[in-house]
Amino acid sequence: MELVINAVPVHRSLEDKQLTYVSSLLFGDIVRLIDDSRLYVPNQPDLPDFAQRKLNKVRVKQISCYVLENYQIGKIFFPPICINIQPKPRYEDGKLFLPYDSVTLRLTDGQHRCFGIYQALEDIKQKNSIKFKQLSQIEIGVLLYAGLSLEEERQAFRDQNLLVQRPSVSLSHYFDKRSLAVLIAKDLLETVPQFIDNIELIETGLGNHNPKLMTLSTLVTATKSMFSTFKSPENLGDKKNWARSFWVSLANIFSDNPWRIMTREERSQQRQESLLVSAVILQAFGMFAHDLYREDVPAEQLEKWLKNLQKLDWRRNNKFWLERGVTQIGATEEPIISNTKTTVKACHKVLREYVGIMELMI
Repeated sequence: MELVINAVPVHRSLEDKQLTYVSSLLFGDIVRLIDDSRLYVPNQPDLPDFAQRKLNKVRVKQISCYVLENYQIGKIFFPPICINIQPKPRYEDGKLFLPYDSVTLRLTDGQHRCFGIYQALEDIKQKNSIKFKQLSQIEIGVLLYAGLSLEEERQAFRDQNLLVQRPSVSLSHYFDKRSLAVLIAKDLLETVPQFIDNIELIETGLGNHNPKLMTLSTLVTATKSMFSTFKSPENLGDKKNWARSFWVSLANIFSDNPWRIMTREERSQQRQESLLVSAVILQAFGMFAHDLYREDVPAEQLEKWLKNLQKLDWRRNNKFWLERGVTQIGATEEPIISNTKTTVKACHKVLREYVGIMELMI
């Protein structure tokens, strides 16, 4: 029995011996090839043919969820997987012919995509036979190498992964049209006066010369905390309105309008002196907003509940923040604030106490 694959040859070298083909496989084919041990992942470090990283089950689950959430609307964007065919296949008239009982398709890139596809089909198989058949017919692109040596295969894995650069978190959010928290955050940057033209959309961090208030990444993190159990687009508009009211109300209680657009010099000076523009504080505000939202505090009453935050001395060198674990003394003997979950939680605790959230939650 032969495995026949439609393929197009591509030249990746000046030497004719470097044979490579472009093709595709059905999701159902991926499952069948894995079950039959024809699709093989050399990821065991104690074996002599080791040429891959270990499988990360968390990533497999994430990809499986991605497939199941998006396949019906045609919004799956997978890069091609890469396979080294051993032994070299026979190519005739636009087709690759592989002896099924002896061929090995060694994955050099894409094991998490393949096992994510496998898991997605397994999850849906028992629930809905029609959807299982539909999902099985979706294709993924494949780059097929013909007969790479083990050394070449390892080099291929290294090059494919080392030369890839992930986009910044903020840029990923900026391009994202699916995540509900991102959709809310994007609405905030267009509707909260202090956020308009004042959020860094591309870079992950704010350098000394960046006058923006915060990054989109920080705003999305705060929004995820605000609506931590939000999984369905139902009432999305209501949540956008409430989030907008929260940030507007919070900005209104500070008489000096610290979140306004500033010059580079002004913002740099402000970061040195005030905690109100720290990513840690802004994330803690998101957690605190969740407390209020969970207790059904209406938008029109937010400013009333937040006004006690005016009593806080937000100066970075205030010893209160050091005592509460929000700041630390750095190497230069100046107070610093670390962007960690522990620090965010410490600040969140302070916010709850000053607003009297414990009384609200009883």
